[in-house]
Amino acid sequence: MRQIFLSGHGGWTPSQGYTEVPKGCKINFYTHFAKNLITGMEYKILDGSYTEVERTIGEFNQCPNMVLSGQEASWTERSKAKLKNRNDIDWGLITPPENGRYSLSQIFSYYGKKQESVELHWMACQTLGLKQVGGRSLGVNAGDFAHDHTRPAQFRIKKIGAGGTEYIWMTGDGAVVN
Repeated sequence: MRQIFLSGHGGWTPSQGYTEVPKGCKINFYTHFAKNLITGMEYKILDGSYTEVERTIGEFNQCPNMVLSGQEASWTERSKAKLKNRNDIDWGLITPPENGRYSLSQIFSYYGKKQESVELHWMACQTLGLKQVGGRSLGVNAGDFAHDHTRPAQFRIKKIGAGGTEYIWMTGDGAVVN
């Protein structure tokens, strides 16, 4: 199955709704929903040294209709360079033009019409775009800090309280790491 990497800046707002993954396709996400994917982690996924998928959404299932926005050309070139060294997979890279955007529904429509089976990999943040301020203190859009493929993914939540700011590190299953 062809591996398609979706690289850029990513996010979702409730008004974008959900879209159905087409027949023969699936999409992998490497961070929790409403969390950011740092560029260093993307490069490790692209070069094959990090393979821990947070969730996979398969054919005929509903998926948040994420929007992939263009990134700086130098980031795209580095992503291509990482993939060019891969001889173990048949790959493709989708990245919008610097000021462009693609929604997952557009990408799914393309592969659905082609009736091509592909495994998509979301190489972008899953930033949750809400209008009300303050979600970050509750962990919304926290960064995922998994760079070492030999240990489980960890992410950091910034907790602001009466005693000041505290950073809490958690694993993908919700366990607190000291």
